Amino acid sequence: MDYTKTAKDILKEIGGEENIVSVVHCYTRLRFTLKDESFIEDKKVEDIDGVLGIMKSGGLYQVIIGNDVAKCYKELMKITNLDENETKRPEGNKQKQNIINRFFNMISGCMAPVLPALIAGGMMKVVQLIIVMLDILPEESQSYRLFTAIGDAPFFFLPILLAASSARYFKVSQTLAVAVIGVLVYPDFITMMGEESVHFFGIPVTAASYSYSVIPVLLIVWAMSYIEPFVDRIVPTVAKNFLSPLLVLLISAPLAFIVLGPIGAIASNYFTDALMFVYDTTGIVAVVLLSAFMPLIVLTGMHQAFTPIILSSITTLGFDPLILVAQLASNLSQGGASLAVGMKSKVKKQKQIAYSAAFSALLGGITEPAMYGVTVKLKKPMIACIISGGLVGAFTGFFQLKTYVMATPGLISIGEFLGGVGNTNIIVAVIASALAIILSFTLTWFIGFDEKEADIDTTKKKKSSTAQATKTTEKEIAVDSPVSGTFVPLTEVKDSTFSKKLIGDGIAIYPDQNKIVAPFDGEIEAFFDSKHAIGLKSDDGIEILIHIGLETVNLNGQYFTGHVKKGDRVKKGDVLISFDKEAIKEAGFDLVTPVIVTNSGDYEVKIPSLDHIKKFDEIMYVSKVDNALVG
Repeated sequence: MDYTKTAKDILKEIGGEENIVSVVHCYTRLRFTLKDESFIEDKKVEDIDGVLGIMKSGGLYQVIIGNDVAKCYKELMKITNLDENETKRPEGNKQKQNIINRFFNMISGCMAPVLPALIAGGMMKVVQLIIVMLDILPEESQSYRLFTAIGDAPFFFLPILLAASSARYFKVSQTLAVAVIGVLVYPDFITMMGEESVHFFGIPVTAASYSYSVIPVLLIVWAMSYIEPFVDRIVPTVAKNFLSPLLVLLISAPLAFIVLGPIGAIASNYFTDALMFVYDTTGIVAVVLLSAFMPLIVLTGMHQAFTPIILSSITTLGFDPLILVAQLASNLSQGGASLAVGMKSKVKKQKQIAYSAAFSALLGGITEPAMYGVTVKLKKPMIACIISGGLVGAFTGFFQLKTYVMATPGLISIGEFLGGVGNTNIIVAVIASALAIILSFTLTWFIGFDEKEADIDTTKKKKSSTAQATKTTEKEIAVDSPVSGTFVPLTEVKDSTFSKKLIGDGIAIYPDQNKIVAPFDGEIEAFFDSKHAIGLKSDDGIEILIHIGLETVNLNGQYFTGHVKKGDRVKKGDVLISFDKEAIKEAGFDLVTPVIVTNSGDYEVKIPSLDHIKKFDEIMYVSKVDNALVG
């Protein structure tokens, strides 16, 4: 797979770098926070080679890639100026999110970067359990103790890892966040928490254990996002370098172990108590429902929000009786259904996708490739998975299956079910795994699936790549300039999104006026909150992006005044945006203004010879192109 091309195509379809507030990736998907997603054609994104599907949830635009998402993410970083080492705080779509969605997105955004360490630690613990079960090493040996250290470290120091990732999310100093949270896992602090009573200048400190904890860390770093700006405002500039960090540490650390840490620890205990209340009250019903509908939770990307609950449960109770158990039934059902599709499908590419997805789900418990590439796409296999998950959930609920280690449930990590009295628990897990695979495979095989849509999808790109295309060009339509100024070839713009024509062909103008006017009669399709860019669609169907300056989104609307709003009808010559070009230049921004035909894939764009451009000069000639496939 050419992930450079995949990344470029995704960037083009979602509106380019300027439309991205933030982007992170989890195991299978790129998670974009966008300024505006109303203009995006989801079908075009889904048709990109390498894209399994898209999901919109809680203000996030998620592009599902599969197991190689990290490769696509790296290519995306190469062709943009986005900072790979800094997760931008996703503020762009707050108006689209309710408080619950924002909470889950916060949990997900902070937890996603630390999940690889937790999964590695969990798998290491599985290895430890196998070593003990097979009597490979005595538990008192130094080698085994070092194995234990490797497996325990990611969990014991989880607060430190989480401090670093949540500091990026909340936009606070990483080193200060780590320093504050480090107090809670400092050896002498841990020892003091075991004493009868601890006071800080007469204020009682509630005893609590913070290793393995999540909620206390998130609360503390969130509070630091208010403490740091406050300290920055009150400290004189001359003393900021040494006094600001000192004050942040002196305020945040006591606040952490006196107030926020204990509150977070209590909240974690409530999460565990709530989980056990649901489990004890509803019994098998809770396991059945969660096992059956886990795929729908994964589809929204909200399954990562379960991580704090799982960790709290394992830390407090020593096991998880519900969430990871449900994921075992769900993950292996996805694998079994995909395996059936791979064996039964008559479409070569669908067979390849299905086998690959089955391998991922069965062995590693990673199910997005199976869902987006097979079960959701073909619909009926997803029904088989839900039925299978529910039935296996009834089995595991009846025998009270428990997970003793946090690892993504799959065949490789089946050792996470080692524990309890005797070998009953692991035997139940093995039987449940076999049932999930067999049931989902059998149901999918006999329910069947309609391959017509898959056949069309997989042959469409083949035709487009092998057939010869004949072009029928309609009459040319002139596009007038929205501003007067000096012509700049698009390839010379110092922004690869424009110079490489990632979002379309066109020109750039260095304006000598303070107003942008409508170059034709049409409609406003997009108008960014920062007022630095506007998208229009002409009555002839031509879509134009006018982008005033480079990186001017960082001005957050300062020096810009909008005179229209999204959805407005405009006539040629109507004022769209006015701006203070001198102030923008003094602020250090390049004022070059690209004018792009964003749907240039449907048009042939010709650029005439240009030098100085007057308002309403003809700057492009655009003609509709019909592609007829031959041979």
